[in-house]
Amino acid sequence: MNDTSAPLTVCRYCGAPLSGRWLRGACARCLARLCLAEPAEGTGQELAQASPESAVSGQPPAVSPNEDRRVGPMTVWGDYELIEEIAHGGMGIVYRARQVSLDRTVAVKVLLAGQFADAVAFQRFRVEAETAARLQHPNIVAIHEIGEQDGQPFYSMDYVAGRTLAEVVRDHPLPARQAGTYLLKISRAVQYAHDHGVLHRDLKPANILIDDHDEPRITDFGLARQLTGDSDLTLTGQILGSPNFMPPEQGRGTHAAVSPASDIYSLGRCSTTC
Repeated sequence: MNDTSAPLTVCRYCGAPLSGRWLRGACARCLARLCLAEPAEGTGQELAQASPESAVSGQPPAVSPNEDRRVGPMTVWGDYELIEEIAHGGMGIVYRARQVSLDRTVAVKVLLAGQFADAVAFQRFRVEAETAARLQHPNIVAIHEIGEQDGQPFYSMDYVAGRTLAEVVRDHPLPARQAGTYLLKISRAVQYAHDHGVLHRDLKPANILIDDHDEPRITDFGLARQLTGDSDLTLTGQILGSPNFMPPEQGRGTHAAVSPASDIYSLGRCSTTC
């Protein structure tokens, strides 16, 4: 008899390794596919009906883990044609997409786990979108639309056809003048966010995109917090963020102590990687 309390080791649909128990034995990508798939397509319906117990054997499925994970250029989802996955994190998956009504390329972020997400995840995702939408700055990725499609929360934003700062500096440090120029522009954007009552709380090179005009653009406000009002969904003692870049007060889980100085600390940590 299988031990259903044992942690999953691989996704039963693509063979990707899992770090712990995932809903219905699916990794993040396959779970997103379920949320976006039409029932008639088979794969989504099959995944929806699968039981967690059927996935705990730890045996890789027949599907190759190296399969093409693009969603396909004609996957129509509401007003968007989803083309390919370009990023994913703890809260959502981001796709390059074409907005049909305006015939433009955008990025669409979809809530991870979709209809299976709990109320806190739904609210956090909504707060992320609404917070970022308040900020209109040339060095912050702009939000275009916040909505829901077939019960699936999403928002669309600028598509930045470039690399993250983390990728840019991976092989070698930047020249001092270029690094200083980036840091100045990013600092001004962070100051603008603070002036509009928003803390980012997850500033790091991976959340800074460098566009094709060599301009840095801050993205991913998934941990953002408003300086005024009761908008923080993080519990005291709960540690969220990237350890290498978070300030000590955030690392201790004392979120009441997090302030604009905390983002400045993270900026300083970013500068050391450049």
